[in-house]
Amino acid sequence: MQPIFFTKLSTIGNNYLILNYLEQPELSLDYANLAKHITNPRTGILADGIIILLPSELADFKMIIYNRDGSRAKTCGNGLRLIGHYLLEIERFNQPQITIETDSNVSILTHEEDLITVDLGFAHSLIDPCHPLSLKSQVTDYCGDIETPYGIWQADMISMGNPHFIIYTDDDHEAFEEEMERISKNYDVNVGMLTVINPNELLLTTYERGSGLTSACGTNAAAAVASAVARRQVNPYELITVHLPGGDLYLKWNEEAHLLATGHCTKICCGTYFFEGEKKDF
Repeated sequence: MQPIFFTKLSTIGNNYLILNYLEQPELSLDYANLAKHITNPRTGILADGIIILLPSELADFKMIIYNRDGSRAKTCGNGLRLIGHYLLEIERFNQPQITIETDSNVSILTHEEDLITVDLGFAHSLIDPCHPLSLKSQVTDYCGDIETPYGIWQADMISMGNPHFIIYTDDDHEAFEEEMERISKNYDVNVGMLTVINPNELLLTTYERGSGLTSACGTNAAAAVASAVARRQVNPYELITVHLPGGDLYLKWNEEAHLLATGHCTKICCGTYFFEGEKKDF
């Protein structure tokens, strides 16, 4: 058995287990298999995934994310804020800002006391990856048709370093949960059902690949705000409240067209998990 020391943190219903290898060598493990077992609610510690914290040659720190199904995520908005909170607690975030390397890019974190903000950078169109969304973007630059049992739906196809479909509706989001799962699996994307409440408020439900229906997805919320700003549904340069099943996340499209996400994080517990590396995958 391999002892794995972890710290569990939570933000708006998202829970991740952080494995800290800043001061000790990274363990040689099958982390995809570990993620499946350690996050199992019956035999492990319930969580949406694991985050491995490492030194970086490109940034101040590096994080690698595995979803609870063992898939590797390129980036994670809520995970970045959780890492920021964790680094604050261990006194490694004493400067005004730090940089975190992910599989997708390098993100900038800032904090005001214990409130963490992550700069998620530009939103890009999945239709034309070289095209960052701007206030001059045309809907055809980032919107495409998808077939569903309900007919042809339009989806705003947006990358935040990972892929997202944003689908607008005024109906109850729960009615489309099965269809969200189908779209996610067919297109290998995170799917967000979005309702515009007013120019500063959105309602969002997300099916996240690798995790399923989730309490919150920071990059999906950023993609939703980018879509709504480009469509002139919400205000740029102002704080937008995104109501998620797990709580509220606050986002802003700033003057550089970067998406900034802000929210509180909480430390839940820490402990040791004993991993039997020869366990078979689910």
